[in-house]
Amino acid sequence: MNPAPAGTLQIRTAKMRILLSPYGARIRALWLRNDDGTETNITVGLPDDDAYATHDSYIGAVCGRYANRIANSAYIAPNGDRVILAANEGPTHLHGGITGFDRHDWSVTQNSDHKIAFHLESPDGDQGYPGNFAATSTYSIVAENRLRLEITATCDQTCPVNMTSHAYWNLTGRFDKCAALHILQINADAYLPIDDRLIPLAGRRDVAGTSYDFRNPAVIAQNLLNADQGFDHNFCLNGARGPLKQIATLSDPDSGRTMKLFSTEAGLQFYLSQHFTDAMKMPDGQRLHKSGGIALEPQTFPDSPNRTDFPSPWLNPGETYKHVIEWEFS
Repeated sequence: MNPAPAGTLQIRTAKMRILLSPYGARIRALWLRNDDGTETNITVGLPDDDAYATHDSYIGAVCGRYANRIANSAYIAPNGDRVILAANEGPTHLHGGITGFDRHDWSVTQNSDHKIAFHLESPDGDQGYPGNFAATSTYSIVAENRLRLEITATCDQTCPVNMTSHAYWNLTGRFDKCAALHILQINADAYLPIDDRLIPLAGRRDVAGTSYDFRNPAVIAQNLLNADQGFDHNFCLNGARGPLKQIATLSDPDSGRTMKLFSTEAGLQFYLSQHFTDAMKMPDGQRLHKSGGIALEPQTFPDSPNRTDFPSPWLNPGETYKHVIEWEFS
């Protein structure tokens, strides 16, 4: 068995072992047991918290208050007020701002063999957001091969909320190799085209006849050949927002490993990593390939505080935001 780094929490079954860190309420590793009794880690992780802070790639973290992008780091609130947020990607607000939830030590409120809960308080004005905000991220094992993340939040002022897990997957366990030979299927008939700042353009586009058609399982590298914008797009998921539903399947034909993804949200951001460098190392010393990880981030649509045609991001006083994500491995 591979040892857990200092300060790491752990939940496990006979088939999988998940290492979690209070820093960013993040998944640090997810080990699957092989038929011969060995383990293979299938998610990107770094050696320690300092490495996560240095490389700023949201690896494995829970992102908030608002995952993904808000154009021009501003929005008009439902009451008509203009709210200015912290810009951290040129003029754009990304994944909660300069000091998003990925850069905080969450408190541990529950710790058992099968469930770990983290809690974080974000004060009024944090990164420009209104209201005192309280978030909880609870990881639990719901079957021998199935992991659940339930994210909840409340706020005493109306605030946009979009929280997700920013885990990067590579089912081969070889993070020094490109992950584009994975096979991906996404339950979405439409996606959002983007501008050069990765902000959604007007309208939704049918995936049919495009390189963004993953309705049937497709090798990522084959679709990538004609994807002129690469892959960092929101897919508009089929089915209603709210009920837990299967939204995607990722598989590796060589190892036979498969991951089914479930969520209660309306969108899925698919990002094939393009920013990893060989200065970034896994805990075992593997240097990361630029495209060594696949992020599948269930969430509401990017820039939804500025788009009335998108699913609502608004959390009002007295309400509770809830997002459930589940991963099932075989």
